[in-house]
Amino acid sequence: MTSSHPWVVGVDLGGSNLRVAVYRDLGAAAASCCAAGTSLAQEPAAVVKRPVGDDRRMESIVERTVACINDVLGQVGVSRVAVVPVGVGVAAMLSDRKGTVANSPHLGWRNVAFGPALARRLGPARPVGVYNDVNAIAYGEFGVGAGAGARDMLCVYVGTGIGGGLVMNGQLVEGATNCAGEIGHVKVAWGEDAAPCNCGQRGCVEAYVGGSYVQARIRRELANGARSLAIDLAGGDASAVNPGHVDAAAADGDPWALALWTELAPLFAVALGNAITLCNPDRVVLGGGMLGRTPTLRDQAVVALSLVTPPALLDPVDIVMATLEDDAGLVGSALLADAGVSLI
Repeated sequence: MTSSHPWVVGVDLGGSNLRVAVYRDLGAAAASCCAAGTSLAQEPAAVVKRPVGDDRRMESIVERTVACINDVLGQVGVSRVAVVPVGVGVAAMLSDRKGTVANSPHLGWRNVAFGPALARRLGPARPVGVYNDVNAIAYGEFGVGAGAGARDMLCVYVGTGIGGGLVMNGQLVEGATNCAGEIGHVKVAWGEDAAPCNCGQRGCVEAYVGGSYVQARIRRELANGARSLAIDLAGGDASAVNPGHVDAAAADGDPWALALWTELAPLFAVALGNAITLCNPDRVVLGGGMLGRTPTLRDQAVVALSLVTPPALLDPVDIVMATLEDDAGLVGSALLADAGVSLI
């Protein structure tokens, strides 16, 4: 992880918000964290946050992104001719290393040449790298977060969906079409009865354990008459029950909540265990809103790993929770750009 740039910009382009931050000497901070094996809460020198807005045409989002980048650089007095790498983490599947978005349900994009358009608009003084958002998160955790000091790391985020990122021998693994680490679409069921996934296939682990799918199932089962302590924890309103309520109910021994978690935990363990078996990491970093509010489900899945992962591969793995929270994507995209990964 090397750097020769005093300033670097990180961009987090999600389905709701556009966040842009500028960091000073971020590469040096990451090198220090990796050497010491400790995490660091890396604060940006300046940051702006804007809603993505209703106009989601690629050209419009390019213009808003450029405006935000110019804003943060102006706040710290960086010249327009100074070379400042820009890393952009996008909630999307990419199709190459030039920032072409194959599919972003959040933005409504398919086969959109976002990276080249942004690079043209920013000009040569702002070399751009576009990355999958969870790859950026993974690299942020590896550089200055819960993965600091690891050599081979698997990062899995379970939020609305499930995403993953791989760092092997200190390098982000992008894959042939920049889709490496898409653990959410590992199959854990098959056939016509397998749960449908938004990717268009069936049986993906995301379709069972992803937050939006779990929430939909909770509401469906409670609406169909299931009784649970989770309803009381949600103030008596079954429609207000969320995975956190279910997790608390499961921890208290509620039969319905326990049955649901007992079904879902092994499915997540199968996908995670297969990834561990294939990649042989020394650290696994788990994060995301869904896992963050469901420690009982998470603990059950970790226990189930021993049933699906050979001891020689599981015993050396340190399984930890992510530490950078919402800043991981900003930091990671900035670090990737600073290291020159896939710059346009």
